[in-house]
Amino acid sequence: MFTLVIYDISDDELRMKVAQACKRFGLVRVQKSAFSGRIRSSLRKELIAVLNALVKDTEDNIQVYVVCEPDLSLKVELGKPFAGEDSDMLV
Repeated sequence: MFTLVIYDISDDELRMKVAQACKRFGLVRVQKSAFSGRIRSSLRKELIAVLNALVKDTEDNIQVYVVCEPDLSLKVELGKPFAGEDSDMLV
């Protein structure tokens, strides 16, 4: 299954920690505040636990979506494609 993580986090340090956690679990940045990739269900559960611990006592928001392959094939990307990560300044 495909995992999509999106977040709205105001604190720079916390935002960097969330991004680093997503990378550690094998996800790739697809937008400034979005990561995606194919990871096992057990890893997704671990990632969710880590992310929950990071934002537990904050006003910030993280959403984790599981997308099946048929739905993923319907993805439409509009505008200029995201160029990837040139630096951690994107976090």
